[in-house]
Amino acid sequence: MSGKFLLIGVILQLAGAVWVVAEDCSTGTFPVANPDNGGNTCVPCDDSNNGGIDECAECSLLTSKTRSSTVLIKCTKCIINNLSPLEDDCLTDCPSGTYAENGICKPCHESCASCNNDPGAAFCTACYPGYVLSRAGGTPFGTCIPECTEEFGANCKTCTAVLGGSRYCSRCETGFVPVDGMCVLATARELTAVCTPKNDGTCESCKDTYFLQSGGCYQSMMYPGDTLCELAQQGKCTTCANLQLPERDGSCPLCATNCKVCDASNAKTCRGCFPGYYLDSVDNKCVKCTDNSNNNGNTIVGIPNCISCVPPASGNGPVTCYVVQESTNDPTDLNTNKGSFSTGAIAGISVVAVLVVGALIGFLCWWFLCKTKHAGVSSSTTALTRPTSS
Repeated sequence: MSGKFLLIGVILQLAGAVWVVAEDCSTGTFPVANPDNGGNTCVPCDDSNNGGIDECAECSLLTSKTRSSTVLIKCTKCIINNLSPLEDDCLTDCPSGTYAENGICKPCHESCASCNNDPGAAFCTACYPGYVLSRAGGTPFGTCIPECTEEFGANCKTCTAVLGGSRYCSRCETGFVPVDGMCVLATARELTAVCTPKNDGTCESCKDTYFLQSGGCYQSMMYPGDTLCELAQQGKCTTCANLQLPERDGSCPLCATNCKVCDASNAKTCRGCFPGYYLDSVDNKCVKCTDNSNNNGNTIVGIPNCISCVPPASGNGPVTCYVVQESTNDPTDLNTNKGSFSTGAIAGISVVAVLVVGALIGFLCWWFLCKTKHAGVSSSTTALTRPTSS
């Protein structure tokens, strides 16, 4: 067999062809067909004109079944930027739901829209719309929980303030005011440096780097305040993160639902969406990564269980999905069955099950004993009344 390949190699060389395979190419290159001599030649991984990927430093050849008409490789290392989770691109910024580590975009926990360089559920630094960040011990990271629940729902009368696509408390019960979306005591000493309380459970004004939004004060230098305001001074936002001009009271006008950034001249023109959504640029709306969008004969196709995506560059075809959720709990959908029960619910179901089984066993025992007793009585009576033979 080796002699046959050697003969073929000699013939190709005599014909002027240079035939190489992936193993023959050095690191940073891959083999492609050479139309000049009918053989193969090694080209750099970043040669996008010949099936490579821009900015790719190291790569491997895809199988014939997984290659596209324009890309022949998967990238394993980028020159400067971060390697996409799909190994098909070199990105300046890692997509939502991932974090950069040694030049590679790695997945956060599926509940996190961003995280503190750790895949654990307790290391989220931002959440998907409909969820809020519950911090422990004043750290910048924590776990994502449903909006308007737990500490974000305690002593809250109205939960309608919207920041980062999620709802926060806008009016508290008497004696409390909203600060960073949670109701705190209006008489708390530390509150004097943040909020000027009113008697209706809201803040009249804010101080320093906090800004007023929907009745509450939010820190512009931390989540979720930084999703709406980039810079605040003397209790008012001076630069809105969504490109809108601040109102006179220092609050920021909102873009359309689930839209993160919109035109300053027209808030209805969306330029970017919150995590879990992609921009339908024709209709200027944000669509869930799992949903389809149809416009002008083009169809953008969502991907099931996808929670981080971008639309196709052509405006037609499937979204590019970076993070697919494995469980049934969609962090971008509060109306779905979460696919799990709380500990209390499980305990309650267990108790009911035990009671039902116990009752069934008791009934069967009672029925069996009564049946046996009845059969015994009937047998004795029959023996006493049976006539004797003469």
